[in-house]
Amino acid sequence: MEKGDNKNRFYLDKWFLDMVTEEGEAMIFYAAKLKWKGLEVPYTSWLHNDPIRGVSIQSRFRKVNMPEVCGSRISWEDSRFGISGEWMSLAASIQTRVFESEEGYLDWKCYQPKSEVTLKKKGKTLKGIGYVEQLILTTEPWKIPMDDLRWGRYGGGKDDLVWIELRGNEKQQWLWHKGEKIENAQIEDDFIEISEMNLKLKLDRGVVLESEKKIMEVAKKLVQYLPGLNKTMPMQFLMADEHKWLSRAVLEKEGEVHSQGWAIHEWVKFN
Repeated sequence: MEKGDNKNRFYLDKWFLDMVTEEGEAMIFYAAKLKWKGLEVPYTSWLHNDPIRGVSIQSRFRKVNMPEVCGSRISWEDSRFGISGEWMSLAASIQTRVFESEEGYLDWKCYQPKSEVTLKKKGKTLKGIGYVEQLILTTEPWKIPMDDLRWGRYGGGKDDLVWIELRGNEKQQWLWHKGEKIENAQIEDDFIEISEMNLKLKLDRGVVLESEKKIMEVAKKLVQYLPGLNKTMPMQFLMADEHKWLSRAVLEKEGEVHSQGWAIHEWVKFN
């Protein structure tokens, strides 16, 4: 039996889709299903940054649609949010196994490092550059050894970058530029530097999308559907601080502007 198939095991299937218009209107969508001890809970969330009105968030635990993949097109809709959208791929997919132990694994697949997105929001059509990924996790996330997590994506001009970094006793890092995996980059909250390619991505962190103890907030709601789950979570994990930003980003090559666009990125601190 494959790890994670036992009905009593922790199993998470989580999708993340986003899009940003040229003007900086940004949307992030989550669609997930969590299984634990024979129970299953669906979850969806919509984060919307309006350049004038600011950030708003809606979420719920019922009647969740998962994205549909058809070749280079991914579609997703939620009638309660009044949203439907299509993501058309502009870059080849990438994937990796981020973590593996005897108890399970974390598989990450980025279907679309960069995509062209058309969204319909309550009769209004929006177009922008987007991104789609899926996580499959078959063990409790607090069993992944990490003190800090950094993740992000950038799409501008003909460029796309995606990065993940776990810091703890050891540092693990994954970064792709236009589908090419790059080693030994410097990943920080306000810049990404790839010395071997003379590339530097500058991130202004101009819009704070989230800055809270998100895991704690979600756990408070989850306990209604999965009694006892919160008691199994270490306090250090529950109290993690998450910071997510929308940045105007500039990719420089040898000190000159190579491309410009938007980046969505985050830092989660677990200790």
